[in-house]
Amino acid sequence: MGKQLLRSLSFRVSLCIWSIILPLAHAVSAPWQIEHNASITPPTIVQVIPMTLPSQIFRRWTHSREEDVGDTLVYRPSDYPFPPARGREGLEFRENGEFIRYQIGSTDRSLATPGRWSVQETNKVKVQFPNQSASLQTLTILECDEQILKVRQTAEVTASDTQHK
Repeated sequence: MGKQLLRSLSFRVSLCIWSIILPLAHAVSAPWQIEHNASITPPTIVQVIPMTLPSQIFRRWTHSREEDVGDTLVYRPSDYPFPPARGREGLEFRENGEFIRYQIGSTDRSLATPGRWSVQETNKVKVQFPNQSASLQTLTILECDEQILKVRQTAEVTASDTQHK
């Protein structure tokens, strides 16, 4: 019985304290609004905008080399009705930062090479393949919707590449 009385008393004391503190907190939460000539600078709100990719990009894309123009590579969703070919390369972006490059294997089946993607700036994605010597490339996203992905690919020279030459 003593513990229950103590809990009830503790609860009532907490309510009394909160009824005093809450009105005070609201009155002093923005001191620059109370005294206009004060030298207090209001806090600055910094908005962090996560750099993301368009939601349509998160799927497996197959290279439609027939549609390439210059250095612009064209990819279509894997279920696109491609003309017959002996294997096709592709790529896949996953929302968790994984990237998979699909290459044509010796039996015309796809060989998957795992990597990681990260957004470097607007429309520029850096792709790294940790298990390969030429492991960096930049993809510039030129166009992306449900039906087409157009990119410009740039390979980057790494320090290990220059040491081997």
